[in-house]
Amino acid sequence: MTENITITPASPRDLTRILALIRDLSAFHGDEAAVTLEQLQQIFFGDQAQGKAFVARAGQEVVGYAGIMRWTVIHSGKPRLDIQHLYIAENRRNRGIGKALIMAARDYAIASGAKGISIGTDPRNASAQAAYRAMGLEELTDIGPRFWIAAEV
Repeated sequence: MTENITITPASPRDLTRILALIRDLSAFHGDEAAVTLEQLQQIFFGDQAQGKAFVARAGQEVVGYAGIMRWTVIHSGKPRLDIQHLYIAENRRNRGIGKALIMAARDYAIASGAKGISIGTDPRNASAQAAYRAMGLEELTDIGPRFWIAAEV
């Protein structure tokens, strides 16, 4: 990184910028973000918060974020973390910011007693896959098929 980037846990004041980055990420994937600021507040800071967010700052500007969700594998009884979102503003990519966010998530996993962290990517996003491999992340190829049933009417 050639500029001074700091990684910190997100605070409620960061949510407006995180929402803008979520919209950018959704557009990148040809989708539209439906989440609201109120929902993000509950996900990351509510009484029953299920997630943790980290932000990357260049000065005061939030230029990237990692959105992490906790889940438990029943048979192990141990929590695991999933980086559901990792997004860096387009003009700030290829500077080590993604790796710094992943390392912050790893430190959080260790501190919280989680077994590990997973991160997925769109199968067409070859650059993200190459970056994760270059960081030494273990590729999971044996997780098997997954299926979906809608719960909305």
